[in-house]
Amino acid sequence: MARKSLLGWVKILALAGALALVTNAASAQYQYCVEHGDLVAHLSEKFQEKQFAFGLIGHMAIMEVFVAETGTWTIIVTDVAGRSCIVAAGEHWENVVIPADHDA
Repeated sequence: MARKSLLGWVKILALAGALALVTNAASAQYQYCVEHGDLVAHLSEKFQEKQFAFGLIGHMAIMEVFVAETGTWTIIVTDVAGRSCIVAAGEHWENVVIPADHDA
């Protein structure tokens, strides 16, 4: 069951990464792009979300996941110029614990 959840999560992250690349290419048309510090402050103040995880998207961007104790979550992508765009957001975040002997 944990493996199935992990594979689902990997697929979601891959989709978010693909969306992020498209979003960065069209950031002028994307209405949820602002300076990184401004977006992080907004997520903290309005939703009490804090950074939970991050990962690099090649050499061009970083993807971050912000989560609140209430279960809300937001995925943002920040380009090398420091411009961040929201690519996904939702509710009911759940952490999945992967057993130490689990093969990926």
